[in-house]
Amino acid sequence: MAEIWRTQRPIRGRIQAVTPQLIEEHVLAKPWFDREGLIVACDDSRLVGFVHAGFGPDCAHANVDCSQGTTCLLLVAPHDNRPMIAAELLAASEDYLRRRGAQQLYAGSQFPLNPFYLGMYGSSDLAGVLASNVGWVHLLTNSGYQPKVRRVLAARTLAGFRPPVDRKQMQVRRKFKVAEPKYVVPENWWDACVWALHEWTQFNLVLAGGGEPIISATFWDVEPLGHNWGLQTVGLVKLEDTHEARDEGLTSYLLADALRQYQSAGYAQFEAQIAATDASLRTIFAELGLTEYDEGALWEKG
Repeated sequence: MAEIWRTQRPIRGRIQAVTPQLIEEHVLAKPWFDREGLIVACDDSRLVGFVHAGFGPDCAHANVDCSQGTTCLLLVAPHDNRPMIAAELLAASEDYLRRRGAQQLYAGSQFPLNPFYLGMYGSSDLAGVLASNVGWVHLLTNSGYQPKVRRVLAARTLAGFRPPVDRKQMQVRRKFKVAEPKYVVPENWWDACVWALHEWTQFNLVLAGGGEPIISATFWDVEPLGHNWGLQTVGLVKLEDTHEARDEGLTSYLLADALRQYQSAGYAQFEAQIAATDASLRTIFAELGLTEYDEGALWEKG
């Protein structure tokens, strides 16, 4: 599997330097793993491709729900019959998902259908099928899938980063402060499975005199992708804010201060994802100097 992965055309959001150990740690050794969902294609005794099918959680995020299934990843090595092999692997994945009870089929790993490949495909999170992954996009289009939920990938170097200074930000600074960051853990079984190898750090915005968090942002070290890029990279896991907080400049202030602290700690790059329809957050990230460089989508079988 690692050899097949390394034959793929390099794209920014897919780790290239894959080893058997990485696949073992980030896929096979997950707290929840079904070996029958990992299907391989062979040419005689040579492995030439694989597809990995999986599921998401139930409403309580306490167990697996097989009513909706997704083809998490599909890779085929260079081969004379590569398109045919890819199509047959996708069909095998769909057959497996239906046999397990899936009533709706998807392609790509994106929350909540995000069981595997965190840190190996995507960026700050699993984004679905990347637009830059043109072969997979072409296969899905020809197989009756349509993009359903789109996410934009954005990033910036932290070298030379300076928090924005304007009248609104100065007013925020007088009334609020960013509390000491703290480690937090997932609150449910599913997130604990997905994020088992990673730690979350939460930054909270509070009143200048202290008190309960008003808004918060949670980050993680993007690994092993960051190592693949050669940059110590921090990624945004989730942002818990409000439209009012964005309008008043609170969200910008919290994110900017967190980036300043990561810059001081030696981090070189920041990665984030935004729902393609979230215009206000895309504007905030643009103001913070992030550049949008790719798009991911969860594809749905029509």
